[in-house]
Amino acid sequence: MSLLHTVRGPGWRCAIAAFIAAAVVVGCAQVSASAVPPPAPAALLGPAPSVLVGADQVALLRSGRATFARIGALIDAARVSIHVEIYEFGQRPLADALIAAESRHVAVTVIDDPSEVSSVATAALLRTAGVDVIDYPVRKQMIDHVKLLVVDARVAVVGGINWGVNSPANHDYDAEIVGPAVDNLDRVFMRDLVTCGRDRAVPDAEADRSIDVAATLPGAEIRPLALGLIDGARQTVDLELFVLTDTGVVHALEAAALRGVAVRVLLDPSQPSSDPSYAALRSAGIQVRWYHSHGELLHAKAMVADATSVLFGSANWSGGGFARNHELDIELISAPMVAAEMLAQMDLDWAASA
Repeated sequence: MSLLHTVRGPGWRCAIAAFIAAAVVVGCAQVSASAVPPPAPAALLGPAPSVLVGADQVALLRSGRATFARIGALIDAARVSIHVEIYEFGQRPLADALIAAESRHVAVTVIDDPSEVSSVATAALLRTAGVDVIDYPVRKQMIDHVKLLVVDARVAVVGGINWGVNSPANHDYDAEIVGPAVDNLDRVFMRDLVTCGRDRAVPDAEADRSIDVAATLPGAEIRPLALGLIDGARQTVDLELFVLTDTGVVHALEAAALRGVAVRVLLDPSQPSSDPSYAALRSAGIQVRWYHSHGELLHAKAMVADATSVLFGSANWSGGGFARNHELDIELISAPMVAAEMLAQMDLDWAASA
């Protein structure tokens, strides 16, 4: 039935005129909206210069092909040992680099997660070439989500960047570290070997007042660091998170905003479990946005507090990340130069998601 037949009464001509006028306005709005180009993707900055953080040298790595080239170069330079613990491993060039290291008599040991499909295929390739690959004993509702490389017990790369086929395009962070933190990171690897059934001595942790190495299973060390940084912030808190479902974190961010801290949160739109947190933060007047993706993920689990302290790594800010999965994060307690490098990428991601 047409609109002419449904509109009755002496004012029908006015109603039709109003309807036509509204249709013209909507049509113009649609044309105007379609004429606005979508935001350009945020550029991925390359590896940052190495800077001194206490007794450690730290270089922030920000996904991208340059970071993967840096990881490959570290593997190529190994002379004694390589320890790898990685959740998603589908990068064939890095697998080939490990095989080449094994062939020149470097002791290569890899801990993989047998529940991750691409890692299973890579593990089979590595084992065929004689590389020692151990499956982490995953169980229901948990994974080995760690991303760690230790070369010659001298240099480590740790963070949230998987070695997946699509990982170079994602926005995420690693740190390349030389110093006492390397021993503490390798200690986590040794402890995980024991968890996998190997007979290994696990050394005591090294004293390091500049970098906290925090893990889950055993323990639940990452969430207290996250809450501590938020609760202690006095000026700014900047977050990029793949998943945010922890209500305690949301409440801490709301409390920070109430005491005058400028809070900024960027979330990945592919994770609908973060929707309630997004809504709560927005209702509290906190700056929160969905990352504007061009096919890549905002895979980061990173926070900068007061442009000085940095926390990032493999742990999603969820029940799985903080409690059930095996995760590994680092906190740089006072590292304004590293914080500035992370904020440079966060600013680009934020602006591109307006």
